[in-house]
Amino acid sequence: MFAPVAWATSVADGLAHAVAGAHAGWLLAAVGLHVAGQLSRGFAWGGVLSAAWRDVSPRQACAWYVCGAGLTGVLSARGGDVVRMGLAKRELPGATWPALAGTLAVEGSFELVSGVALGLVALGVGVGGLHLPSLWVIGALLAAVTAAALLALRSPRLRRVTSEFGRGMGALRKPQHFACRVLPWQVASRLLRLASLGCFLYAFGLPAAPVVVIAATVVQGSGRWLPIPGAGTAAAAGALLATLPVAAGHPVDAGAVGALAIAQPAVLTLLGVTVSVALLTALLGVRTPRALVRAARSLTPQPAPAKP
Repeated sequence: MFAPVAWATSVADGLAHAVAGAHAGWLLAAVGLHVAGQLSRGFAWGGVLSAAWRDVSPRQACAWYVCGAGLTGVLSARGGDVVRMGLAKRELPGATWPALAGTLAVEGSFELVSGVALGLVALGVGVGGLHLPSLWVIGALLAAVTAAALLALRSPRLRRVTSEFGRGMGALRKPQHFACRVLPWQVASRLLRLASLGCFLYAFGLPAAPVVVIAATVVQGSGRWLPIPGAGTAAAAGALLATLPVAAGHPVDAGAVGALAIAQPAVLTLLGVTVSVALLTALLGVRTPRALVRAARSLTPQPAPAKP
């Protein structure tokens, strides 16, 4: 058997075994809430975009976001961001990569604040494994920002980049716009994602009290702005095994935790990739896999041609 086929078969068998004992109703509810959370984040990004480009369609912006978010399981979070930014750049007049990066900074501001808040709650209930940035890291970041600002004052090119980045952050300069068209969607998305994780926990017979859900969110690294060490299924299972008993106040089934650590990312990645490919096919107007790959590559930033 060819290696890719064997690997796919092994993954499918592992996933089937992991979800075999799960409660189907709670599992479907978890997936549905996750999708609703992604749509909410898509509409929030649409609100951020509309502060800089008035004619952006909320539905179209949501489709761009879902395309990128669905591919994060195979491309990483940054790869998914590049995909949605590339889709937006194709359609928005005068859009530049720095301006679109500015919109991600606006979006990330809420994720940072809410992620830190959840982390502090987790620390409050004695959850270990969370390391907030040390003072020297914060100092280094501030120094880097200051140095970049000083360089921008002396370099016309950097001034243009900084100006475009600021254009993308326009929503933060419009408090009423942000409060009405961005923040409600962001809050809804965070709540829906917490509810989704709670349903995943219930599906595998694990406790899902609010404090347990918050602790599990933190150790899983759902708030990607928090520097939580560890990656992969084994690390996720180990972190949950250490965290859930502390948050719940009693022992939990180690087998159920292992099944959750396998099933949750696998189910969401499979769903996300399927939806993303379908949306990309429609948005890019392609019909064959090869044409889809070529069109997807065109979304990424291209190096400037060398000067003769």
